[in-house]
Amino acid sequence: MVIESIGSIKIQVEESTDAPITVEAPGIEGYIIGRSDVSIDYMPDIDLAPFEAQQRGISRRHAALVRRKGQVYVVDLGSMNGTFVNNKRLSSQSAHVLAEGDRLSLANLHMIVTHVRA
Repeated sequence: MVIESIGSIKIQVEESTDAPITVEAPGIEGYIIGRSDVSIDYMPDIDLAPFEAQQRGISRRHAALVRRKGQVYVVDLGSMNGTFVNNKRLSSQSAHVLAEGDRLSLANLHMIVTHVRA
């Protein structure tokens, strides 16, 4: 079976000179965003550990990127320290459409969505 490319999303971590995080637009199941934990051998789909995630309050399973009807959404997965889009806290399990230029914050790690193509 051939899986057709469905687009991509790029997120630039503020205060970082690293290249943006780039992933294909999420498919049916989406991507878990969080931090790895070697003590329990856990690795999320998008690992923010290199950006001091634990010190910044990011949960192992903090949020998810999902695609629905041609748009990419972020969903908070019940994180303790919250998920924010443009400084507005999302309710747990609620989906918010992401657009280019949005400021996505997971706890105290701030990122800019630089590209969204679903």
